[in-house]
Amino acid sequence: MIKFIFFLFIFYVAFRLISKLFYFYLINKVKKRHYHHYKNDKHSNKKEGEVSIDKMPTKNKTKSDKLGDYVDYEEID
Repeated sequence: MIKFIFFLFIFYVAFRLISKLFYFYLINKVKKRHYHHYKNDKHSNKKEGEVSIDKMPTKNKTKSDKLGDYVDYEEID
């Protein structure tokens, strides 16, 4: 029973240590990716306020006249 508690405690401490290291690794990776993205945007040749369109929307929208029938109604007292 004491061996089980001892191994459980060791496993718990190791898991916490590994999870902290993994957490900091992920945070640093996200920071680097964000930094490179920001750096690339900062050095682009666009002027401030200039708009660029990367992808044009597809023109698959069709206007449908079959939206439904209009029902005329009267209010009854």
